[in-house]
Amino acid sequence: MKIKITKVTPNFRANTARAAYYEAIVKFNGKSLDSFVKEVTANTPSYPKRGKLQGKQEPVQGWVSFFQREGLIELSQ
Repeated sequence: MKIKITKVTPNFRANTARAAYYEAIVKFNGKSLDSFVKEVTANTPSYPKRGKLQGKQEPVQGWVSFFQREGLIELSQ
């Protein structure tokens, strides 16, 4: 699957996990989802500061799904 960015400048607050993950996915516009997942797994852009995932990596697929629901990215074959 390939990533296609549909909105380049969403209104995310600076220095948030959303902004960090979106900045990371924008770099993979036109590239494969697998390459994005590998890169983010190796170099996680943000770790939660609170909650049950505190200090752990968040599931990458959750961010991909969020960006899809918000209409910021599309995945294509």
